[in-house]
Amino acid sequence: MKHILQHRAPPPIDTSRSDTHRSTSADRIATIVELGAATLAAERCAIALQSGAAAVNEVAYAPRGDSRWDAALNALLGALANRLGDADAARGRKRTRGAPGPIESIEGVALKEDELDAIARSEKIGDAHQLAASAFSDGASAVRIAIVARADRSRGELDASLALMARAVFGEIALDSARASLEFWRTHGAENGRQAVGARHDLVQERAAMDYLDEAVAVARRAQPLDRFGRFGQLVAGGAGFDQWLVAVADSGSFIVAASSSGRKQFDLGENSALAESFRRHVVIARWRDREKDSLDRAGKYSEDKMFDGPYVCIPFEAGAIALASRDPRASAAKAEAIVERLAPFASNWMLERDAVRRSRLVRQLALRMFAAIDEERARIARDLHDDQAQLLAAAKIALDGPPEAARSIFTQVEESLRRKTRELRPATLGNASLDDAIDHELARLTSAKVKASFLHLTQQGVAVEISRPAQQLCFQIVREVISNVIRHAHAKSVQVTIGTSAGIVRVSVTDDGRGIGKRQSEGSGLTGVRERLALMGGGLTVESRAGRTTLVAEIPESA
Repeated sequence: MKHILQHRAPPPIDTSRSDTHRSTSADRIATIVELGAATLAAERCAIALQSGAAAVNEVAYAPRGDSRWDAALNALLGALANRLGDADAARGRKRTRGAPGPIESIEGVALKEDELDAIARSEKIGDAHQLAASAFSDGASAVRIAIVARADRSRGELDASLALMARAVFGEIALDSARASLEFWRTHGAENGRQAVGARHDLVQERAAMDYLDEAVAVARRAQPLDRFGRFGQLVAGGAGFDQWLVAVADSGSFIVAASSSGRKQFDLGENSALAESFRRHVVIARWRDREKDSLDRAGKYSEDKMFDGPYVCIPFEAGAIALASRDPRASAAKAEAIVERLAPFASNWMLERDAVRRSRLVRQLALRMFAAIDEERARIARDLHDDQAQLLAAAKIALDGPPEAARSIFTQVEESLRRKTRELRPATLGNASLDDAIDHELARLTSAKVKASFLHLTQQGVAVEISRPAQQLCFQIVREVISNVIRHAHAKSVQVTIGTSAGIVRVSVTDDGRGIGKRQSEGSGLTGVRERLALMGGGLTVESRAGRTTLVAEIPESA
C-alpha cells in the first residue's frame, strides 16, 4: 500500500493551462472531460494525456473552478502512471513517437479496490463519494482518467464510462494525426508540384540544349574546309548567347586566328594573349568588366581587353581556344563550354586534315622539284661533257700525235676531271662514315676554295648526345647544300658550322661572312628544297642575312 501512495518519479502534471494556451485538441479533450463529468454527475473528473515520448502531460479538469478534489485526482493519476510504467517494463516496451495505433489495440490498466481505498483514506474521501481511475495505452500515447463520483454509482457504470471517455480521447488523437498528415502532404504536395514544374522546365531546357548540340554536330560535319572554324565560332556563340567571338588555333608551331565574328583574321594577339594562355594552360579565363578596376589591374592586361567592348571568356579545346564576348547577362559560359566540348573533336580532325593536305602538297612539290632537278642535272652534265670532257678528249687526240709526255699529262687531266664529276654525281649520303667525318670532308671543299672553315659539335656535360641515323643524314644533306651555295655565291672568307641537340630537336647552324642574300634575290632551288624537306619531316628552316653575315638554322625533330 505504501508503494502506491509514494509515487515513483511521477511525470510533471500541468494543472495551470489557461484558455489562451489551449490548442484545438486540448479544447476538444476538455469538452470530453466536461461531458463525462456531467453524464456521471461527478464531483470532479480529470484526464491526463501523454502523446508519444513527451515527458509533460496535458491535464484537463471538469467541472471548472472546483479544485478541492484535485489532490485526490492527482494522486490517482500518479498511481496510474506508475502502473503504466510497470506494465511497459514487463512487456519490454518503450513508448515511442509515431502515429496512434488502431482502437482495437488499446490496452487498459485499472487501480485495484485496495489501491483506491488507500488513496481515499489518505485524501480523506468520505463515504458519500467514491474514486475510480483507469489508464489506457495504444503503444504510442497514454490516457489516464480519474474521477470522484457519488457513492451510489455502480463500479461497472464508472469503468464503462472511463473506457468510453478514453476511446473518445484516442479518437481525437487519431483525428489530430490525420489532420497533421493531411497538412503535411498538402504542403509537401504543393512544394513537390512546384519542384515538378521546375524539373519539367529544366528537362525542356536540357532537351533543347541536346537538340542544339545534335544540330551543331550535323552542321559541323557539313562545313566546308574554308568555312569550318567560322561555323565553329557561330555555333558556340549562338548556342550560348554571345555576340562576339574569336577562334585561334595552333598551326605549324604558331598560334593564329582562324576565324572571327567580324570576318577578319589578321589580329595581332601579341605575347599577352588570353587565348594563347587559355590554350597553353588548358584553363578557362574569364574577364568581367563590372568587377573593381584594381582587381583587373592585378590580374594583368591581355591583348583581348582591347578587342572586346565588354566581358569575355576564353575556352580552350585540343586544337586551340575560342574567345566569347557579350553584354547580355543571359550569355552562359557553362553552355559555351558544353558546346565546345562536343565540337572539339571535329576541330582536331579539321587540323589533322589541314596538316595532311599541307603535307600532301609538299610531297607533290618535292616530286615536281625532284624531276625538275633531275632534268637540270642532266642538262648540266651534258654541258660539262661538252665544255670540259669533249675539249680534253680533243686535246688528247691531238697529243697522241705529239710527244708522249704531253699526251700523258692530257690523259691525267681527263682522269681527274672524270673522278671529280663522278663524286659530284653521287647522292649526298653518309655511307659508312660518321656525321662528324662526313662534315669534315665537306669542309675540305671550303678549304680547297680558300675559305676558312670550322666545325663545332656541341656536347652536354662533355658527352655528345646521340643523334638518330635519319636525322644525321638530313643534317649532312643540309650542310652539303649550304656549303655548295657558299662556294658558288657567297664570296665568303670564313664559315662556321655548329650542330647541337636539345629537348629532342637537332639544330644545324651555318654562318658565313659573305655578301648575303639580297631582298630581291630568291633562295634558289637548293635552299627551297631543303626547306620543303624539313617541313615534310616536321622541322623548319630560318635564314637571317645581311651584308657580311648570313646565318641559316635548321631544326630537325628526332622523330624524323
